[in-house]
Amino acid sequence: MSIRRVDASDKHYVAQKFRYDVASVLSTAAVPEFESLTETERSAATIGVAPDALKPISWLNQGHYGELLKSNSLSGRLTQQIESFKVVAGGN
Repeated sequence: MSIRRVDASDKHYVAQKFRYDVASVLSTAAVPEFESLTETERSAATIGVAPDALKPISWLNQGHYGELLKSNSLSGRLTQQIESFKVVAGGN
C-alpha cells in the first residue's frame, strides 16, 4: 500500500479538512442539560429539529402551518411544540 502526498491546493482536501475542523469544534461545544432549559425550550427540544433547520423554506412552512391550524388538523401538543420551536428559533 502506498501513501500519496496530499496537495494542500486540492479542493477536495481543503473541503475535507474544513469539514473535519468544523466537526471537531462542534464536538467540543457545550450542550445544556435538558433540566436546565426553560419550559418553552424543553417543549421545542422534544420536536428534535435544529432551530435553523426549517428556515430555507420558511414561507412555505408558515403557509402550510397556517392552513393546518385553520382546519384544526394538529393536536394540541404538537401545536404547543411548534409554537415553542418558533420562539426558540427566533421565528414569529
